[in-house]
Amino acid sequence: MIDALAVAVSYVLASISFPYWIARVKGIDLRAFGSRKLGGSNLAKAVTPWHGVAGGLLDGAKGFAAVVVTRALGLPLETQLLCGLAAIAGQMWPIFHGFDGGRANATTWGFQLAADFIAFFIGWIPVIVAAVLRITVRPRPKRLLPLANLLSYAVFPAVIWEQEGTTPTVLAGIAALLLIVVRRLTAGIAEDLATGAPTARVILNRALFDRSELQERGLVAIT
Repeated sequence: MIDALAVAVSYVLASISFPYWIARVKGIDLRAFGSRKLGGSNLAKAVTPWHGVAGGLLDGAKGFAAVVVTRALGLPLETQLLCGLAAIAGQMWPIFHGFDGGRANATTWGFQLAADFIAFFIGWIPVIVAAVLRITVRPRPKRLLPLANLLSYAVFPAVIWEQEGTTPTVLAGIAALLLIVVRRLTAGIAEDLATGAPTARVILNRALFDRSELQERGLVAIT
């Protein structure tokens, strides 16, 4: 009973969108700005990069705290991991925002950091490389970072599996990766399909690059 309550509380608390409320304080509705995503990247464009960093860190704290707090309470590892996954789900499908939230990139990284910090840092190598290339290469690559993010979510469970075999943390890492892919594929997909674009292209751009057809056509901003 306590385990189920912990998972439910993790989901509900993670449903609070910090980027959304930070933007609202500044008089901006993130749902009507830029990429329309409730995340730190869109917040950075809407307000300032520092606000975006703050929103991203707060989103990351959701996944981190869900694992660390339940660990401190002495709950089983499986419950800790389920609470982390619940936090990711809350960020993606928040009860307070019509079940339409962010992509949970930061929340997933926070979850990984708390679950296995060594695997997290190894998984972050492609993200660091992509970020450096985005800063140094001209013209600036716009698809590289979302692909590197996806790779980091796959590397995390792979690193643990290679060392320890199939463990609860490996399974939770795979589940987090699947949640990321599902969210990328489904968020606002009806609008994309309504454009008449080839379904295969829509799915590929969404899964690999987190890019909607509306963004491809310049109708919605890319962050």
